[in-house]
Amino acid sequence: MARGLALAAWLLALWGAAAAAYLGQPPSTVALCVAAAFVPYGWLVAVEARLEVGVLMCLVLAAGLPMLVAPVALSDDVYRYLWDARVLRAGIDPYLYAPADPSLAFLRDALWREVNHPEVPTIYPPVAQGLFVVADVLGHAPWSPRLLMLAAHLGLVPLLASRAPGWATGAWALNPLALEESALGGHLDVLVGGALLAGALALEVRRPARAVLALLVASGLKLVGVVLAPLLGRERRLLAFGALALVALPVWPLLGAGAGSGTVGGLGQYARRWRGNAGLYAGVEELFAAALGGADGAASGRVRLDSLRPVFEALADTPFDPRASFLPEKKPIADVAEFEVHVLAAVLARASIALALLGLAFGLAFARVAPLTAARALLWATLLLAPQVHPWYLLWLLPIELAVGRVSGLVWSAAILVAYAPLDGWVARREWQEAGQGLQYVLVLVALLGETWLLRRLPREAAGAPPEAAAPASS
Repeated sequence: MARGLALAAWLLALWGAAAAAYLGQPPSTVALCVAAAFVPYGWLVAVEARLEVGVLMCLVLAAGLPMLVAPVALSDDVYRYLWDARVLRAGIDPYLYAPADPSLAFLRDALWREVNHPEVPTIYPPVAQGLFVVADVLGHAPWSPRLLMLAAHLGLVPLLASRAPGWATGAWALNPLALEESALGGHLDVLVGGALLAGALALEVRRPARAVLALLVASGLKLVGVVLAPLLGRERRLLAFGALALVALPVWPLLGAGAGSGTVGGLGQYARRWRGNAGLYAGVEELFAAALGGADGAASGRVRLDSLRPVFEALADTPFDPRASFLPEKKPIADVAEFEVHVLAAVLARASIALALLGLAFGLAFARVAPLTAARALLWATLLLAPQVHPWYLLWLLPIELAVGRVSGLVWSAAILVAYAPLDGWVARREWQEAGQGLQYVLVLVALLGETWLLRRLPREAAGAPPEAAAPASS
């Protein structure tokens, strides 16, 4: 009886989110309805409710189909997906021009007006571009990518049912954030999470070729798949080939993005300056800014690195120019070795974090840590240290989190809804004011550290971890 009431409350809350979108309510209302669904969901997870796969799929469809055809509410990324597909189907390289480039004016339609950051060339790798075309063939409308992502969400249910603890299958299927970001947001991150899980599982059972393929799909959808490339070091004969493929194939096309528009591509802009809902990254950048602020010549808010001038001269006007996306439009800094403190702090923070994640990945690989455990650790580190953490990024983590029987990621999936708080001001006044990020990350870190502390004091069987994750697959 109690379980039935909880499922009914969960369904009503998600129907409320779809209804709020239909009625044109502010984004915060939609997000609050999704947040409300976490109350019965949390109870279902706490009591380890177990449902048949068929029942779970019916519930997902009942909640997801209304979202599928609802107006765009919390994210407009689907318009960018459809625009990239439109350009590609016209026989034009989608990396060449930004959506606002006059060269593509003949392709513009009503959906083009809704594309976000039209001055920025695409950031999506080749596999994602192919997926966009498939969606566009189904229908040049927001429902088409949503349909594919809802199907992907459903597809992960039987995969987790065969691998995760019994309660974890329902915890994925019914997770309000995962369902909303798939059926309403249409974000391809659900496929990224599935591919990352498939790659880690393949490494668990010593199927390196399958692991390379799965991680290649993940990195071809979003570059986060590259983070797990060093785990192929467990199979040393594939390390060089796999790492090269995972990095070169998805990254190479993005390096030339924006060539036709004469602007920095989406990858370059994201890597250098985009920031939002940042966690530990914010502290790292502040440390670099404080250190640079005390350097000679930084009193004016600028710092000059004369000893590195030859390096900066060689990188100028290339995809690797550290200043490219920071240069102001009217008064650029003429000296290639001179930087504003905040610009250099951002570049140094991102570079140091990338190197730290690379070191962690190789350390986990050569320490023979079980692949699922290593993948989970890397994804947690990546998200906690990322300069930009959108709610849908958690779909990279949740499948692996549940496959190893953990719940800290579920806590974050509820807490991260605070990231949607600034949307009301953006829609109404084009003002973006973040709030509550500190509390979000305190809650998440408490959950993560508390769970880790608790599990170290419980027998592995009581912790719910699958036997395969207890030791490296190659031992």
